[in-house]
Amino acid sequence: MINATLHNMTAHDTQSFFTPDEFSHENTRLVSQTYNLAHVLLNRSKSDHLFIPIRSLQYLAIIEKAAFWFVDSLAYAVRGEEGGRLIRISWHPLISANQREGLTQHMDCRVVFYGEDMREVQSRLNSEFYQAMLQIDQRHRDSLATDCKVSILSLKPTSEQG
Repeated sequence: MINATLHNMTAHDTQSFFTPDEFSHENTRLVSQTYNLAHVLLNRSKSDHLFIPIRSLQYLAIIEKAAFWFVDSLAYAVRGEEGGRLIRISWHPLISANQREGLTQHMDCRVVFYGEDMREVQSRLNSEFYQAMLQIDQRHRDSLATDCKVSILSLKPTSEQG
C-alpha cells in the first residue's frame, strides 16, 4: 500500500494505493529518454516520489528512485478499514542509475503485472508515460513539489491484522 498526499490536494488529504498479488513478471528494457526524464523530474521535485497523471490511460504514475508504480484510477480495493486505488503494473530497474555506462544506455528492468490483462496497458505505457512526463516538464519546469511520504505495502492483510 502507498499512503500519499497528492500535490493538488490539501496537506491533510491522504490517498492510499495497494499492490495486489503479483500475477506475472518479465524483464524488459526501458528507453533511456523515459528513464532519464523520470529522474530529472523526480530530482527537480526534491521529494522521494512524484505523481504523473497519464490521462490517456486514466492511470497515475508514481515515480520513486528505484521503482515506477502505475495506478489504475478506476480500480478500487479495501483492506481492513482502508480503501484505495490499485497498482496494476510496476517497473523496477535491475541496476542503479550510477551503474549505467552513460545517459544513452537503456535501463533493464523487471516489469511486475498485478493482473492477467495488463500486457496491452504495458505496451501503451511505454509511450504514454513519456508523453505525460513531457507535459509535466513543459508546464511545471520550476514548480514541482510533493511534500508527503509514500510507503508500498501488499493488499494482503498482515498477520497482525488477521
